Amino acid sequence: MKRRRDRRGLSDRLRDAYFASPVHAWRLSGPVPDGLAVSVDDAWAGDPDLGRELLEGTYAAAGVALQVGADPWDQTGYSDKALDVLHRFEWLRDLRDLGGDAARRRARDLVGGWIDRYPNWDRVIWRPDLLAARIAAWIHTFGFFADSADDEFRRRVLESLIRQYRHLTRSVENGPGGVGRLKTIRGALIAAVALGADSDAVQTLVDRLDATVRAQVLPDGGHRSRSPAMQAEALAALVDARAALRAAGRESTAALDEVIQRMTGVLRMLRHGDGGLALFNGATEGQVWRLDTLIARTETKTRAVTSAAEAGFERLVAGRAVTILDTGAPVTTDDTAHAGTLSLEFSVGKERLVVNCGAAPTDPRWHSVLRASAAHSGLVIDDTNSSELRPDGSLGRRPGQIRLERWEADGSVWVEAEHDGYRESHSIVHRRRLFLAAGGDDLRGEDVVNYTGGPGARPVEAAIRFHLHPRVSASLIQNGASVLLRMPSGAGWRLRATGGRLAVNESVYFGEGGHLQRTRQVVITVPLEELRDLGSVSIKWALRREDRRPA
Repeated sequence: MKRRRDRRGLSDRLRDAYFASPVHAWRLSGPVPDGLAVSVDDAWAGDPDLGRELLEGTYAAAGVALQVGADPWDQTGYSDKALDVLHRFEWLRDLRDLGGDAARRRARDLVGGWIDRYPNWDRVIWRPDLLAARIAAWIHTFGFFADSADDEFRRRVLESLIRQYRHLTRSVENGPGGVGRLKTIRGALIAAVALGADSDAVQTLVDRLDATVRAQVLPDGGHRSRSPAMQAEALAALVDARAALRAAGRESTAALDEVIQRMTGVLRMLRHGDGGLALFNGATEGQVWRLDTLIARTETKTRAVTSAAEAGFERLVAGRAVTILDTGAPVTTDDTAHAGTLSLEFSVGKERLVVNCGAAPTDPRWHSVLRASAAHSGLVIDDTNSSELRPDGSLGRRPGQIRLERWEADGSVWVEAEHDGYRESHSIVHRRRLFLAAGGDDLRGEDVVNYTGGPGARPVEAAIRFHLHPRVSASLIQNGASVLLRMPSGAGWRLRATGGRLAVNESVYFGEGGHLQRTRQVVITVPLEELRDLGSVSIKWALRREDRRPA
């Protein structure tokens, strides 16, 4: 199978040489239990349709159809992401929820084939996060595929589980960081509880979880990645870890309950009225049913927060309208972070109107394009990113100072934010003011470009972009003085601007499952040749509900 490029240091290579040795294989051996000590329930639903496809020999993973034939573990030519999906075994849920003897036999064949192929450590297949997901999946579906099997099959599964768990406890810290680390500890906790580990072993994992949470979760409950998708995944890992502790008869700590509560408030903040996620920093809309299940499992009635200063988001709500504004700088350690500072999204009820372009996790050709400032509903100077995206995926120049103010009165909301991401490149500071009127039928904005002086390039043009959801139509009216936007429900909105020229251009949308959809964008173009003489340029725009069709 395809291997990742080896960029490991000497200590990593020495550690892997030990893991591949007969000594390590011997140390993974030991007593095998007769069954699971504790049943850890799986609260996540599978997809019976995907289970049916798997029964027929294919499985959709990372944008490709994997051929899961007689020997699915002899795979070549697939991407690392596709193989990760296959080896995580989370698709066992799909077979479980399909149900029936055929699905049960298929699950046994696939699990048994994997055990035959990978009885010992493998650098990729036994990677900690992958291994933790696989162990948890086997435990969660053990009753489905193993309880009614013969004694020899159950013994083989339990022996493999024990060996994988023993290795995982020695390598938790060697896997990926970020949310991957949380997921790894979550899987290790599920295994420790189900396999009857002693209280000291469980407590060690709880301590690791607490330390990882402190490192990754901000004081306001936002995840350090600033990604709505990572917010949901991190919260799901914590909810699963709490469920495992409860299955062991241990009450979850007050600290874990409190962080779940804070994270839930931020997750709710980052959802639109249709239940899906806002498209910031690598997120797509996500699966609404899964998000609903996650919120229910948090067991908290915490409402959506409106301001999360550390996470860098503001939520403006009036009537049925929701505006979500990115007020943070992208995270330097995350190569999925987007240059979208001060970009916004706007929805009314269950319909999205103004969006960002999203992310295409299964199509690397779009990766750098969708991270760019121009793929966001914000202001762009001379088609230059507000944060520098280097060719290797890392970040260079980015906003160093972000100022934020917020006011609310009589049902209306004002937010003013400013960033200096263009100071180094163009000697510019960008300030965005938003006002959402009570009732939600009037969103007004002002984008101010201030010249700060300095050696930056002379700016030529600013473009304020409003990417539209694919189900929104757009028409220039009044000789180009405004744009009429029509939503699927028939509701109309009119966008006007002063200080710039309006145009309707082509755009793309990757919000629904990361798949390409063609759409439109409204662009306000503003000349900046005289900015150094003027000191500042202001562009005002308004998006108002249009109850009647124009004559």
